[in-house]
Amino acid sequence: MESKLKEAAAAYKDWTKLVVFDGGAKVVHSTSKADTKELKNFLTAFDKREDTIGKGLVLDGEHYEIHRWSKDTTHGRRGTVGNMHGICLHKVTTDSKKDMYAVITWGGRATSARIVPELQEYSKKNIKPL
Repeated sequence: MESKLKEAAAAYKDWTKLVVFDGGAKVVHSTSKADTKELKNFLTAFDKREDTIGKGLVLDGEHYEIHRWSKDTTHGRRGTVGNMHGICLHKVTTDSKKDMYAVITWGGRATSARIVPELQEYSKKNIKPL
């Protein structure tokens, strides 16, 4: 399973980090050292919009401000103009009715308008069937 997720992610060149984990914060695939404590905080990101927007998300010790939230996708950024880094967390219910999560980061000239749909597509094709 991990090799399939890794192979599929290779098509998305602008992603700098990818972590796929389950509803217990157990990592299924990761391109960085994922901290279980940080991932556990992601499990409640879709409970209350105000909490997630207010607290933001932390991945690999880096805090990201969150400015967009929906029932299954939230995203934001950190940094300053010219040195921005984005984050997107997507919640997917698999065909076997389990909650799975994928979080990515990106930098450079990539925009959330392109990156967020990429993660949603990746999740639909590669995580949902699990």
